Amino acid sequence: MNINRRNFFKNTGAIALGTLVIPEIMKGNILHTESISTAKEIKTVGIQLYSIKDLLEKDLHGTLEQIAKMGYKEVEAFSNSKGHYFGMIPKEFSGMLQDKGLTLIGSHLISGTQEQKAETWRQATLLSRFDELVEKAAETGQKHLTCAYLFPSLRTTPDDLKRTAELFNKAGETCHQSGLQFSFHNHAYEFEKVGDSLIFDYLLDNTDPKLVQWEMDVYWLVAAKADPIAYFKKYPERFTLGHIKDMSKLDTKKNVVIGDGTIDYTNLLKEAKKAGMKHFIVEQDNFSGPVLESMEINCKRLAAYKI
Repeated sequence: MNINRRNFFKNTGAIALGTLVIPEIMKGNILHTESISTAKEIKTVGIQLYSIKDLLEKDLHGTLEQIAKMGYKEVEAFSNSKGHYFGMIPKEFSGMLQDKGLTLIGSHLISGTQEQKAETWRQATLLSRFDELVEKAAETGQKHLTCAYLFPSLRTTPDDLKRTAELFNKAGETCHQSGLQFSFHNHAYEFEKVGDSLIFDYLLDNTDPKLVQWEMDVYWLVAAKADPIAYFKKYPERFTLGHIKDMSKLDTKKNVVIGDGTIDYTNLLKEAKKAGMKHFIVEQDNFSGPVLESMEINCKRLAAYKI
């Protein structure tokens, strides 16, 4: 997820929701024949709805119908201009998704700051009205509630990190009491050092694995020059969720359609599954062509990998 999520409401041009044409020939390194007989294609592909945020603002139902027709099965929500669950009653939102053949597996929130106070649970953050949001999230039937961005005031000093680890554990306990799993989604800033520790490693090492899981954004790890597979092996069963997006060959600060960039997912996804990743979620922040066309290609290509 892009760290500029606070700018949700940027207007963009209209994009047609008509029939999309997908190339019949995918890249050879994706649709290769898998020699290991037990390997299977990824049949359940998820989408982080932030990828199509502008289209959802214009036509929530129609855009979600298009997403379902592409082959997406799982949905991860975020807070848009109407707040959490797009202004809908939580249970009705998840029911609407089910009617379209989609399953709500989780939703994102941001940490917020001590100074920021949410007016209602619709604008809830980790630090404001979180308990209310947990209650609403439980009503949807979703299983995951994920902090998608950690404000600098929670990660600048060693004391900040200590308090944040405690905050994460407390949030995990609150979620567990309602049948939810709390998780944290990374960007690249977590690979900066605070004191003697990387933020990423400190939070992994100082939170309870049962209470705090991770949503690994592979693109951001690679952007930080970290090794996703090394983290899978060092911290098995911590990365339950994964954001799958590719890195541009021309500009490493941008991501592109899966398979068109520099990240080799062939072995990486197998290692992710081996380490306990259960949900493979497409996210794309930058587009050089029609958004829905790119998202359909993403779905088809990710589904074709063997894990």
